[in-house]
Amino acid sequence: MAGGLTIPVLSEQAKEVLTNTLFPEASIGNPLDVLATAEGKHFRAAMDTMMDEDQIDSIYINFVTAPFVDTESIAREIVEVNRQQRKPIICNLMTDKGQWTETVRILKDGNVPIYDFPGAAAKALAALARYGEIRRRKTGKPKLFQDVDQWTAKTIIAQAQGAGRKTLSAAEVYGILTAYKIPVAEWRIAANAEEAERCAAEIGYPVVVKADSGSILHKSDRGGVAVNLQNGRAVRAAVNRMSKRFDAQDLKFLIQEYLPGGKEIIVGAKAEEGLGHLVMFGIGGVHVEVLQDTVFKLSPVTSAEAQEMFCSLKATPLLGAVRGKKGVDKKGVTQVIQRVSQLVTEVPGIQEMDINPIIAYEDHVFAVDARISL
Repeated sequence: MAGGLTIPVLSEQAKEVLTNTLFPEASIGNPLDVLATAEGKHFRAAMDTMMDEDQIDSIYINFVTAPFVDTESIAREIVEVNRQQRKPIICNLMTDKGQWTETVRILKDGNVPIYDFPGAAAKALAALARYGEIRRRKTGKPKLFQDVDQWTAKTIIAQAQGAGRKTLSAAEVYGILTAYKIPVAEWRIAANAEEAERCAAEIGYPVVVKADSGSILHKSDRGGVAVNLQNGRAVRAAVNRMSKRFDAQDLKFLIQEYLPGGKEIIVGAKAEEGLGHLVMFGIGGVHVEVLQDTVFKLSPVTSAEAQEMFCSLKATPLLGAVRGKKGVDKKGVTQVIQRVSQLVTEVPGIQEMDINPIIAYEDHVFAVDARISL
């Protein structure tokens, strides 16, 4: 019951059948005690009766291999009912497996799930029930966004692969995000301090400067990010400082609109062999690895599944209205999840991608950092 299951009451008809077929000392009800002396026919009567009860969805059996009964015949009856595949059966087999080898073999060969402890068997049955609910839920069909530019995204990927690169540059990453209409903070790429100052003026202050190179990982930890720069002098100083710190031939600088406030979230995807892409959503920012508050769905992700992902985090309440502050743009967030899902489905050359963080406000969302690996 702790696993969310209920133990329904037997119908009067079922009680009458069991009273007439089991030993007089048997406890008729649910749970049903057939007694330690029960034989195969008694177990069979109990299982058949419960299979006919509409309010019962599965059967949990505590099977004790008493030395004074024919346990092999009981095992064969359990297997026979299990093969009907009318309702799931879980068996807690309380025995010395080294002694009752034939009984164990019969159950295993009959594909009856057997467990050594009652708690483990109960948890397995509860998990099976939850899995059934997941399979039965209506998720709808994936939304196919018609405003995406699949050709541009595939071209960027193909060019990087042709050059033998496994990691995309910032310009390439943002180009792909833009192609799939994933909102991004306004950005420019600059080669030096002079260009960076000009780009910042075009975007409008304050801005962020980020070092961009395929060899630079975890930029914020290594001094490769400068935020809330208020003027051209600050931009020049940041670029000059990063130029001295990073000795990379392909070093460039991403100049980006500075977006304060909002809630930081992460959306990503990773290719898994034999499965396709797993799409991920969670609490983002620099603490994503510490909090580990993320959920995953196989692509393609439907609208209903994206909604489930949004509501499945431990911190989901923090994304809603808290202490007078309005919640984040749920529709915008779930659309980003679906657009990432469509992207990795249509452009399978993407091995892994993270958009972290995405700054979520009450009426819009913006990606402010991202990476894509091939």
